[in-house]
Amino acid sequence: METYQETLKSLLNDEAYSYRRDAFLQFLKAPIRTYKESPTVKDYVEISEDELKKMILGSFPENDKDSVPLGNHDILVNNENVSFSSSLQDRGIIVSDLKSAISSNKNLMEKYVYPRLGDDRDEFLINSAWRNGLFVYIPDNTDIVINVENIIKSDVSIAQKYVIISGKNANVTYSDNFTSVGQGDGIQGKTIYFFLGEGTKVHYHYFQEKFPEVTDITYVKEFMDKYSEFAFYHANRGAYKTIFTDKSQQFGDMSTFKVAGVSFSSGSQKMSITDSSFQEAESTVSDIHVRGVVTGNSSTIHKGSIDLEENSMKSTGFYDSRILLLSKDGYANSKPALMIKNSNTRSKHGSSISNVDDEQIFYLSSRGIPKNIAKGIITTGFVSSILDSAEDKRFMERVYKLAEDLGSNVISAPD
Repeated sequence: METYQETLKSLLNDEAYSYRRDAFLQFLKAPIRTYKESPTVKDYVEISEDELKKMILGSFPENDKDSVPLGNHDILVNNENVSFSSSLQDRGIIVSDLKSAISSNKNLMEKYVYPRLGDDRDEFLINSAWRNGLFVYIPDNTDIVINVENIIKSDVSIAQKYVIISGKNANVTYSDNFTSVGQGDGIQGKTIYFFLGEGTKVHYHYFQEKFPEVTDITYVKEFMDKYSEFAFYHANRGAYKTIFTDKSQQFGDMSTFKVAGVSFSSGSQKMSITDSSFQEAESTVSDIHVRGVVTGNSSTIHKGSIDLEENSMKSTGFYDSRILLLSKDGYANSKPALMIKNSNTRSKHGSSISNVDDEQIFYLSSRGIPKNIAKGIITTGFVSSILDSAEDKRFMERVYKLAEDLGSNVISAPD
């Protein structure tokens, strides 16, 4: 990190410089976790200092102008380049790359973005080192469906930042598909921040499938005003190492946060999936359900916490994690936590790790279904049980296809 401050002063010395500097100072202050309290430290997904350096100082697609058609998408983020449908502008929606937004939308950046540096050490660093990203502003009372395609070269190492702001009483279905092209072992980090105005409802679908040598580090935050609702459906499949962290910030009374998350690991992949809620307003709700499927000698860890603050009276929080082991060599771990700071709440957590039930395989086999197909059916049912309310059919089709193929041992495992 010795040379990063020079990078900050030269390449990243833009109108967001003060924000970048403050985020980097928080990164320097944040302690490096030792996990001395955990006997399973050897199985945690760790990002080394050298990998972090590669992310902020390594290769990045500067002046990359490869032409990619917009297709059926409303917004396309191709490396650092952003293109979008004119129909969004016709609806009064502001779309730009984030570098442009820091000068053309100063008031929105100062109100929403600059006060929030992050919570986690790596998140601080990404918020300091982002090269570019996406900015979307959705006006009050807007009812809209937005599909976003995000493409990045596998050999690129970069930090990116995404900001989506919704005004009051909006109704938004927003879908992100993150993929990589080509081969490479890039270290790719991003923060995705949603800001929900009073009475706004957002259904967010997140799908990540990158080249199996890439490292993907993602932080998603939801900042929720009163009466707002955020339903989050996320699926992680690709990347050799995946660290995915999601955390609601429920500052508004009667806000509701729901999560249905799925992860698939195979070969020697390592995944750490964290979903948490931070509730500090009255009558808030968080309801988190995550599922994992593990094959090969891969590993998946689910971590999550329900944090009910002193002033979060009459609130509820629930965290549920279940992981399906399809391999004797796979590893799974679940670490839920409750942090309850007042007595006028309801909260609970649950977790389980299990194999495919032999009786279920026998039942399906007795109906003439081959064992590998039966395992795919069971795996699909295990995953689909929490996705019934997802609104993006393409998202659901991708997830179900992965579950069926992985359960049937059709997907080739990453090396």
